[in-house]
Amino acid sequence: MKKVFLMFLGLLPLVGMAQKADEVKVKLSGFVSAQGLFDSRKTVSAREGDVLLYPAAKLYDANGEDINDRSELFMTTVDSRLSVGVSGFEAFGAKGSATVEGDFVSTTNGTTGLFRLRHAFVKLDWEKDQILLGKTWHPMFVTSCYPDVLHWNAGLPFHVLARAPQFRYTRKLGDKGYAFIAALSEMDAKSTGPNGASVEYVQQAGIPEFSAQVKYDFAKGFTLGATAGYKFLKPMVVNSAGLKTDEMLSSFQMNAWMTVKTEKLVWNVQTIYGQNMYNFVMLGGYGVKNVKANGDYEYTNIKTSSIWSDVHTTTGNVRYGLFAGYTKNLGADDNLAMDGGSIVGLYSRGGDIDYAYQVGPRIEFYSGKFMIGAQVLYTAAAYGTTQINGKVADSDEVASTRSGVYVKYSF
Repeated sequence: MKKVFLMFLGLLPLVGMAQKADEVKVKLSGFVSAQGLFDSRKTVSAREGDVLLYPAAKLYDANGEDINDRSELFMTTVDSRLSVGVSGFEAFGAKGSATVEGDFVSTTNGTTGLFRLRHAFVKLDWEKDQILLGKTWHPMFVTSCYPDVLHWNAGLPFHVLARAPQFRYTRKLGDKGYAFIAALSEMDAKSTGPNGASVEYVQQAGIPEFSAQVKYDFAKGFTLGATAGYKFLKPMVVNSAGLKTDEMLSSFQMNAWMTVKTEKLVWNVQTIYGQNMYNFVMLGGYGVKNVKANGDYEYTNIKTSSIWSDVHTTTGNVRYGLFAGYTKNLGADDNLAMDGGSIVGLYSRGGDIDYAYQVGPRIEFYSGKFMIGAQVLYTAAAYGTTQINGKVADSDEVASTRSGVYVKYSF
């Protein structure tokens, strides 16, 4: 932490020189946050409980007691954020800007509290065109339509949460909207496979992910948009027989959304459908559908769908919001390969979950740039037995209620 602030201090003289030479403007912003969280049941979560997914499955001991039927308490400040924005320079006849942003969530549970790179990108803006180069939100995360909840996870696993290194070209549709295409890779939001979550699978594929998005304001306060993308993985380079393999997996994902805005209210609704949604921190992934005679694995996608709604007020010192989401495991494209009654390979999140849903009201109190908020989240997940088709049968719901208090000062 000390090294990070020393780095920013060391850049200040250079910032001053740049401002004089090129009239560059540098803005430091961010927030300090703290939160206390109480779960009525053990949950599947990460980063000191900050990243909530769903309640943990029932786990019985020798006496028939559910080990996971217990409460948990978390207190954390790792969401605190620091951002540096640069503007005022020109390049290739375009207006330029750049952003570097980080927080203390880190990229693994074992390193929680360490400074992590969230965004690092440069934008060049012409009258009708824009180019973005660097790491920022994945196109499936729509910055104008996402759950504005108090907890850090932005509505997981009903909504995506992913940032990615990318090259993005945007065509502006007047003042009504835009359309863009992007080529992407992976960084901290990783796909999974035989070696666990890793960027190696997309790197080994040698083909970038491609994505496109369009957004249009059809009337004042009424916006529609959609995103579609296609990604490629090579889960293994050496097969189960120790021989070179080139078997690949390709996956498709899409979303569609609506935003309604009034003077005092915002309502966002989004539906998501996709194959192999693991890297978006949603349910799903992929599995092995066939083992060839030479030891090569052939793969099949696990499909996932979700829908969520978030409505909140935007004015006054007291503001209210309500989030609701539902996600469903739709099973595999093809039957999973079996060996002795067991699935050969299933690389998936929540592979034994049929569906999950969440409802969460919230209230926020503002005094200038200081906010105190409270939120209650009721989350249920239906656990069962994974079938050969990737679907889940004989499911039984477990539920957990999270009560949270949130404090944030923005600067």
